[in-house]
Amino acid sequence: MVVGIDIGGTNTDAAVVGEDIKTFKLPNTAGIEAVLNVLSSEVNLKNERVVVSTSLPLNAALSKFHEMPTLVLLIPGPGLDYRKTGVCLKGFVNHRGDVVEDIDPEEVRVALKSSYSNVAIAGKFSIRNPVLEEKVRELVLEKFEDKNVCLSYHCLAINYPLRINTTIVNAKIKESVSELEKILGRYSNDFFFYKGDGGIIPIKIALQNPSLLYNSSPAAVAMGAIYLTGVRNATVVDIGGTTTDFVVVRDGKPVIVENMSIAGMKTLIRCVDSFSIPFGGDSVVESFIKPERRGVSAAFGGENFTLTDSLNCCGCEIGDFSKSREMCQSKEIAEKAIQDYTAMVVNAISHEKKVDTVVVTGYLARYLAPYIEELCGKECIVPEHSEAVNAVGVAVSRISLTLYARFDTAKRRAVFNGVIEEYGGRDDDDYLIELAKERVIGMALSQGAMEEDVKDVKLVYFNSYNVIRGGVEKGRIADIVVQIEPGISAEFK
Repeated sequence: MVVGIDIGGTNTDAAVVGEDIKTFKLPNTAGIEAVLNVLSSEVNLKNERVVVSTSLPLNAALSKFHEMPTLVLLIPGPGLDYRKTGVCLKGFVNHRGDVVEDIDPEEVRVALKSSYSNVAIAGKFSIRNPVLEEKVRELVLEKFEDKNVCLSYHCLAINYPLRINTTIVNAKIKESVSELEKILGRYSNDFFFYKGDGGIIPIKIALQNPSLLYNSSPAAVAMGAIYLTGVRNATVVDIGGTTTDFVVVRDGKPVIVENMSIAGMKTLIRCVDSFSIPFGGDSVVESFIKPERRGVSAAFGGENFTLTDSLNCCGCEIGDFSKSREMCQSKEIAEKAIQDYTAMVVNAISHEKKVDTVVVTGYLARYLAPYIEELCGKECIVPEHSEAVNAVGVAVSRISLTLYARFDTAKRRAVFNGVIEEYGGRDDDDYLIELAKERVIGMALSQGAMEEDVKDVKLVYFNSYNVIRGGVEKGRIADIVVQIEPGISAEFK
């Protein structure tokens, strides 16, 4: 069995997936520990894999991005002026990963005298040798805790400006992910986090590069919809309490977007391409539906009349439907709220003209799907367990790891995700690519991935060239990025 948990903006959903599927839903006000306690009464969490999806740390950071000042310590080397971005330190690792100039410890300590919430450390070629970033980190830890410090080489990309921006984002959200990790660790010995592209990663990777979690909830919804319905091409509509999210599935996979911009900064974040409208089941309805949530619906003990309550006024029986009907000003207002909400959903769906199937998920899916289908004229599928499709998607997905490999055969050196090793093997491109793929497969298997799950390894980036000295070929340099593609685990196929 696998336990999947998705912490959304309003509710936390959970699913226990084995031969059967059991789902649970609790309001976020109850706290993650309440969810874990409920799950513990159903299954021994210490003995099962637990996977958690959450976009909350990054969403919370975005809401107060400039209230969490980041000390940006840069090691750009000669010829680059990044003083507008952060504090530029002495030190230089060249393009081949050699340390040309060491850092000045006193320079770092002077920078630390200013007041900041967190620290981002980024060296230009640290992806090829992270030693200077690690030295700066040791000095920073004299003042900051590890949960407030992030290094750029964990982002696994060469692009320096985007790596800086991503590290700044990571530094702002690492503490939130660390706190969640502590809570989960009290309940489970084997838990993972869920990425925004629909894959599972170990705790260590999530803490080193927490921006990987961005958009994990929409990714979970898409993967759950694919698993439960078998759709290969569809628009997935997820009706939450605060928002309604949309994800497009093509050829059995959610559409992915690269280099997401966060707070106006282009980053290395790769995630499911989704968009939202600010309306959901708890949206307040007065004379019309508003993009505003003031708590839960009256049907669930709240004090405000909402879209959920409007459905109850029009014949549905959701929660304490009698309370909804008592608060209803008029059936006309309730009907208009439903019609206006449906029109907004259909307008969003209409942008994807090549997809004729709509999968509707969320607690209100079975109540609103008939309205959506009638207005848009497309087939609407409401999957079983529609109220917790996201948690099911989290549980059934497979481990998806990325490896950055750098080979410098002239120097007999290889770097795998920042770890430097001696290399004395062949230097032909095909062999080096296969070596990188074998390494990432080994990493995934060591984390418990099934052998069937690691067969789909994608070459994400490749560049190589010969090293020539005095007209003689001395070796070869190759940069390779490979990834085990996200998807449904073979365990559940």
